[in-house]
Amino acid sequence: MSDNVKSNNAQFPQARLLSNRATWASGQPIDELMAMALAKPNIISLAAGFVDNETLPVEMTRNAVTDMLAESPAPLQYGTNHGDPELREMLLSNSVAQDNAAAQTQQACQTQLEQVLITPGSNQLLYMVADTLLDPGDIVICAAPSYFVFMGAVKNVGGRTLGIAIDQQGMLPDAIEEALQRLEDQGELQRVKAIYTIPYYDNPTGTSLSSERRQQILEIARKWSKYHKIYIISDEAYRLLRYQGDDIPSMHHWDPQLEHSIITSTFSKSYSPGIRVGWGYIPNELVEPLINHKSNLDFGSPFFTQRIMANVLKRGDWDRHVTRLREIYTTKQQAMLQALDKYLGSIENCHWYQPKGGLCMWLTLPDNIDTGPASTLLPTTIDAGLLYVPGQYCFPVEGQKVNRSTIRLTFGVQSASSIDQGIAILAESIAQIQS
Repeated sequence: MSDNVKSNNAQFPQARLLSNRATWASGQPIDELMAMALAKPNIISLAAGFVDNETLPVEMTRNAVTDMLAESPAPLQYGTNHGDPELREMLLSNSVAQDNAAAQTQQACQTQLEQVLITPGSNQLLYMVADTLLDPGDIVICAAPSYFVFMGAVKNVGGRTLGIAIDQQGMLPDAIEEALQRLEDQGELQRVKAIYTIPYYDNPTGTSLSSERRQQILEIARKWSKYHKIYIISDEAYRLLRYQGDDIPSMHHWDPQLEHSIITSTFSKSYSPGIRVGWGYIPNELVEPLINHKSNLDFGSPFFTQRIMANVLKRGDWDRHVTRLREIYTTKQQAMLQALDKYLGSIENCHWYQPKGGLCMWLTLPDNIDTGPASTLLPTTIDAGLLYVPGQYCFPVEGQKVNRSTIRLTFGVQSASSIDQGIAILAESIAQIQS
């Protein structure tokens, strides 16, 4: 490059070289947290939502790959935008059967195969949905707190997130109605494009929407679709990681034609994150725009990994693996609950509760303790050997007030002894900053 070109480039500030979306994408908390973890490789991380390496299905995957390649070289070729038809058919069939069993009723499948879309993990689909639905300034209603990676995707496309109050059964339907009424009064109802929820064992809180609330939220979306459809994005990544209680039918069961519901899920938590296979059930009117969007991204998710998972399902290995995961993660969850009770149980106004599944727990500390990146607590715990996710990262930009005395904890990666050690470090760090 000539000195003249370098000189010309130096005249322009960085902001002028980047698109608005590149600017909106900055400041994602996941980058900061990963940098903290990498700086101390031996740290106990109760932050990362990873799965336990010891649970990864090495032998099952090896057998599925061997069988797959013995049949045909086709998995090494390109696939299609929609994804492998056999895998999509099996996923849809399994989903309908699971919902029918949970509801204890039999409902024929009213979703067509073309409405099933495979993506490399569910995050790509969530991003494409945000990019397809939202113009800059449009609103997605979320729980407060909610999944910060999805909120980052909304921010990346110029959208806004509005937080709604929750309890132990998830978002409060009355609070959603109040927010929609307030937006209508302000002339902004037409800006609302979707309600985002994680109905099973929410990330970060571990809450689950009751069957009644799922139906109520669906009715709210129908009622308030005055200018256009308001969609419910139902992120069901954790559904199979259930450790107690009965299964609950998906939003898909109450909206079998997918009039208002967008369902997303993934094998990342229930089989392997490295294989990167997710899927979604999509309303008819969104199929073409999402497929067009995907054409510009990758014109089809990796066919090789889709065929691996098709073979895993055909062999019955997915069900067997989920059974094993439930046993292992139940033990880890119990270890975290016991450690919280042992080390933090005596702290006044410190509370948590036991989710019925998933990989996350939500910890609320006394109001005078700031857990955020600018606080004393986070660097103290990092120096002592523990990393957590500050709860403030999980709150939408608008709506409910951010609670800076909260922490998201995950127990998927660490052993029971490391979980105990990590919570002990947290308690010691709290005591240190309060002394």
